[in-house]
Amino acid sequence: MVPIPSPQDLKNFVEKRKRKINGFLLSGGCLPNGKVPLKKFADVVREIRVNTNLLINVHTGLIDEDDMEYLKKMSPHQISIDVIGSTSTIENVIGLPRKRDDYFHALDLLDASGLNYSPHAIIGLDFGKIKGEKDAIDYISTLKNFSNLVLIVLIPTRGTPMENVEVREEVVEEILIYASQRIPPEKLVLGCMRPRKMLEIEKIAVDLGFKGIVIPSLRTLRYMKERGIKAERKETCCVF
Repeated sequence: MVPIPSPQDLKNFVEKRKRKINGFLLSGGCLPNGKVPLKKFADVVREIRVNTNLLINVHTGLIDEDDMEYLKKMSPHQISIDVIGSTSTIENVIGLPRKRDDYFHALDLLDASGLNYSPHAIIGLDFGKIKGEKDAIDYISTLKNFSNLVLIVLIPTRGTPMENVEVREEVVEEILIYASQRIPPEKLVLGCMRPRKMLEIEKIAVDLGFKGIVIPSLRTLRYMKERGIKAERKETCCVF
């Protein structure tokens, strides 16, 4: 990720690279309330949207009614939003004094907005345990207008309290299967954030008919070829 602290920095970034890139993801850091401070970028994102062919994906963090005006002004091609279905995980892992209903309310706002959006659900976020993932999937399944549900998996990271956490592959498989039972697989994507050693979950995603797999292994590509499944390669974010 390239630091872009100001709207002018974003404008300069695009001007230098617009012939070399397909688009960009504008993301955070978030504020103590869980929001990514995107509002100041609204005018320049709108300008880029109108005057270039770049695909724009913005990662909002939590949103409420106050954020909808600038998001509609931006009119990005996609909005990515993480959804956590457990209040205790939000408080104890993310460290936010918010509830799962705040995330569900944010989804309701996006679903009614006319904007394209893709919720992301993180499997094993609560120290590798499944805690709220199915509730998040259940809520998303009631929505009408989301583009994709992107399923990602906690990556234990060195130097953090979760460096020795194990997310069991069979638990991830269980959630992938559950998601495919609640949501049409043609709206499901296995996202980029996942331990690369989990090769079996890629095969499961293929077997379940997922819309896409980000950075599939060569083994998975061979498996698809053996089954006569044609892959369309895209150099974009998962939501596209």
